[in-house]
Amino acid sequence: MRRLLIAAAVLAWSCGLAQAQIEPRYAKELAANAPGSGDQLLPRYAGSIILAQTRKDFDELVLPLGPTVGASYASDPDKKLRYSKTETVEGRLTRTIYVIPEGRSTLEVVRNYTNELEAKGAKTLFECSKQACGEEFYKLHGIPRALKPEGTAYSRERRALAGNVLDYVDPDQDQRLWVGTWSQEGGGDVYVALYAATQTGGSMGDISAALKGRVLVMLDVLETKAMQQNLAFVSADQIGGALGKDGRVALYGIYFDFDKADLKPESDKQLAEMATLLKSQAGLKVFIVGHTDNKGTLAYNLDLSQRRADSVARALASRYGIAADRIVSKGVGPLSPLAANDTEDGQAKNRRVELVKQ
Repeated sequence: MRRLLIAAAVLAWSCGLAQAQIEPRYAKELAANAPGSGDQLLPRYAGSIILAQTRKDFDELVLPLGPTVGASYASDPDKKLRYSKTETVEGRLTRTIYVIPEGRSTLEVVRNYTNELEAKGAKTLFECSKQACGEEFYKLHGIPRALKPEGTAYSRERRALAGNVLDYVDPDQDQRLWVGTWSQEGGGDVYVALYAATQTGGSMGDISAALKGRVLVMLDVLETKAMQQNLAFVSADQIGGALGKDGRVALYGIYFDFDKADLKPESDKQLAEMATLLKSQAGLKVFIVGHTDNKGTLAYNLDLSQRRADSVARALASRYGIAADRIVSKGVGPLSPLAANDTEDGQAKNRRVELVKQ
């Protein structure tokens, strides 16, 4: 009994020492959710944090429906690592990286998720664990899909952690995958790919030390829906009419990547119409107002909406020659919603750029 107590004390001391060795700046990131992130359709494992997240309103997701093959000459002379069977689905895609509390196993985490999914009526399409997932499965499924966020929304430390999150795992000992689907009330299907593995450390110094021994979950959630076909486009005449009638117009044809303020090329058509109007009315001065939903903190959303409004103003001035003194950019974050933020449709309506007559 005395030996057991001594062993337990040594173990507790060594665990405490390992925890103390985590660089404080990385420990800080592992204690908070990524800016602007949130759970999608499924509750998270208790105590876990979102390390990184991306959302695409319309994208494709390759679902593994069989183990990987081709990493060895035994299975494929050309050594082309690939899934033995897949299905590709399209719709609204959210990819989230969770860091699970210490002391948990991949089996416990995945079992909690699958219990929740089965309660929703989910059907299993494929599942595997350890070596049964196939040759070098994590190199095909884990590393390429791991999020490597850029930009000012994520700190340098969070970007470093997210970029190395699935590079160091022991697939022969501890990895699990579950792929399934269920139908939503009101129409549409949901597809889920859940991959869990334990980080083994690696050669990245303080980054590896911060993640070593933690279960990491990559959760892909895709909701099928039809792709929007230019429904957000507003012509110069329509913009002018709305400004004359209401003094403002909401524009949904200005696109940004999640958590970023850089304008996407798909925005060019709408920007050109805004410029056409401003050139046709030389005396018109406008506010460009950025709006967000209420996910994330107020300070974060105010900053993001300001940066996005600034990007639009810069584009109008630099690309289309609109005088800078005719444009004032302002970000108001979630302070002026057009709909309740209780649903995703409401949140989508609130994420917009508005042109307001000065």
